[in-house]
Amino acid sequence: MSTFKWLVRRELWEARTVWVAPAICAAIVAGSALIAAYGVGTISVEGIDSGDLAKLHDKMTPEHVDSIASMALGAIAMPFFIMVMFTQFFYAIDALYGERRERAILFWKSLPISDAETVLSKLLVAAVIMPLASAAAAFVTQLLVFAIVSAKPGSLELMQGYLWTPSLWGGEIALLAYLTVAGAIWYLPLLGWCLLVSAWAPRSPVMYATLPPLGAMLGEFIVFRTHFLWSACSDHLKLFGLLSHALGGPGVHPVITDEQLEVTRTLADAMRPGQFLASADVWLGAAVGVAFVAAAIWVRRTRDEAA
Repeated sequence: MSTFKWLVRRELWEARTVWVAPAICAAIVAGSALIAAYGVGTISVEGIDSGDLAKLHDKMTPEHVDSIASMALGAIAMPFFIMVMFTQFFYAIDALYGERRERAILFWKSLPISDAETVLSKLLVAAVIMPLASAAAAFVTQLLVFAIVSAKPGSLELMQGYLWTPSLWGGEIALLAYLTVAGAIWYLPLLGWCLLVSAWAPRSPVMYATLPPLGAMLGEFIVFRTHFLWSACSDHLKLFGLLSHALGGPGVHPVITDEQLEVTRTLADAMRPGQFLASADVWLGAAVGVAFVAAAIWVRRTRDEAA
């Protein structure tokens, strides 16, 4: 266990993307909110600004405001979930190839460290630590943005008393934690494939990671006139694929006009862990991901890097 812990620490020392990318994303989002609040812009949530809320003052209930504030938190977190998908991919695709390119693998293989420990430490960083770092950065950014909104006089003033309710922030913490766990399972086949290619590719691992799946999809369509592989792969590559499986129920998109106000629930209310864990797509993808990881371990163990 101590060896594995040091392997994870090694990855965190070498892979600065783990904390640099979330920090940059946080700076951009918080800076944009600051400019919108105190510069020439305006603050709005899903296109709803202070003018829209003022028109519906008499119709607003605490539940409506909680829902709007929840959507605001979701909009702040969205760039972090998109960003971490890219950082996970590029980290995993270079994780094992990089040590072969730099010939560092000869040194690491001379140590009493198993190939399984090495591969699993890289998988842990990509599947768990990177999303956790992004979720933490998203939460801090949400606090900063709401603090900026609260400090701005007249900025969505009808929501001021509801921005810091315990239920709102408790639900957001639960949502971030849930999506982090669900994402680790949902993206396992992608990360496993990237690690396998990274362990095997003689050069240009990005090319080897993308061209074979695209060729298989094209071959399936030409021979069978079906697109099962395309649907399965694209579903696991898109953030919408994760959200559609992890969240459910009636939509939360607001409908707001001068006469109508329909904002019924918070994003935390949309969590469906039972639906997610009962999905065959989730566990079939996870099984494929485990097979890819096992294959990556085998390739690293049997490949002769001294040749």
